[in-house]
Amino acid sequence: MKLREMTENDLPQVLELQRELAFQDWNEKQFLSEIRASYAYCVVCEDDCGSSNSDASRALLGYAIFHLLGPDSELLSIATRASEQRKGIGSELLKAGLDKLTESGDQCFLEVRDGNAKARAFYEKHGFKLYSVRKKYYSDGEDAALYKFSR
Repeated sequence: MKLREMTENDLPQVLELQRELAFQDWNEKQFLSEIRASYAYCVVCEDDCGSSNSDASRALLGYAIFHLLGPDSELLSIATRASEQRKGIGSELLKAGLDKLTESGDQCFLEVRDGNAKARAFYEKHGFKLYSVRKKYYSDGEDAALYKFSR
């Protein structure tokens, strides 16, 4: 398992992973915008067991996208292949972004579907605290649970 910054060459596998999980509908243009944004930190986890050093030949296991905005950062998206979940990949991706919070008092915010108990437990396990709920935030009327992590 190897973490590195996301590149444009990763987009086919990132989009495939997003379709596999069917949890958001970002398109290639949106991912490109994040990769190119100076304030974004886009990280991938890949399988480093292959013999080739080519990024294209390695299996992408997961990714995370953060906005690093000084003391207030945000986790926009994190995903791990279904077949690779519960192996620590999501934790490593999350840690990579949280490690970018360098000053005491730095915070990372996120929102998650209120009914997504698995994700909420994951974030709480990693020190995120629920601080609010946005009523009927999602297009289907579900609430968003708002979390923050403080360094």
